[in-house]
Amino acid sequence: MDNENKDVLSLEEKEKEQRQKTFNGMTAREWTINSRSVWNDLSSVRKKKHLNHGATYPEKLCDRVICMYSKEKDIVLDPFLGTGTTVISAINNGRYGIGIELSPEYFDIASAEIQNSYTLLNTTTFQLYNGDCEDMIDRIEDGTVQLTLTSPPYADLIHKVVDDRENRHKKSAFVYENNATTKVYSDSENDLGNMSMDVYKEKVVRIMQKLYRKTKPGGYNVWVVKDFRDVKNKIPYVDLHSAIAECGAKAGFVYHDLIIWDQNEQRSLVLLGYPSVFYVNQNHSFIVVLRRPK
Repeated sequence: MDNENKDVLSLEEKEKEQRQKTFNGMTAREWTINSRSVWNDLSSVRKKKHLNHGATYPEKLCDRVICMYSKEKDIVLDPFLGTGTTVISAINNGRYGIGIELSPEYFDIASAEIQNSYTLLNTTTFQLYNGDCEDMIDRIEDGTVQLTLTSPPYADLIHKVVDDRENRHKKSAFVYENNATTKVYSDSENDLGNMSMDVYKEKVVRIMQKLYRKTKPGGYNVWVVKDFRDVKNKIPYVDLHSAIAECGAKAGFVYHDLIIWDQNEQRSLVLLGYPSVFYVNQNHSFIVVLRRPK
């Protein structure tokens, strides 16, 4: 065997050894590449399901988070399933997916999307539940979930956005240039999207407490959220990502990391507060990484 082939074999053996050693199956190089704290390369074409829901994240984001914080055959949970992106990504990356969705409409959409994406080549399965995640989480065995990955409703912000879009900014750049399609998901009193912020945080703490019990020691709990403004109620900045982290801490999780999802290249700038009050465009989201201590 010549030296070049020996070097290739040596590299392959080294990477195989690293994959066996790491909890997520990554090599040292992959580990380093994925350690960026700001992500600006997650753009993707919006599919029909994104327009149906209006508040989804790209599968590329799910793929990255799932590969960073879990390994093949692990269980990945999404308690706010929406149109099913998390479970689809989990299955495609060789993980077992569990999804919970309150809305019967979106549960049907997610079920169809997941079934349509499932092939004989997939090596893992999935389980879906229709109902309030605070109740449905109890059906999962304690200490089995390696990763929760989700994007929850933002309290009653949706109602304010819809009202603003329909009554004040029907022709705004926010609506037309940024494809703002957010809509109220349900009329259920159990829907986080129908709650005041105080009631919202109380329920999130209860959900976090149940997620803590279901999470493996050393497992992760990742929430993708966006801070927002409630100018109508004279609250110029609502620090939602910190509130989510605080709710997780009350349940026992450690605030492990924070990743910024930069969306400036995908969204147009909108003139805000002109000419009297200057506001920046909030064209980024936060990926809040919580972890259950070992």
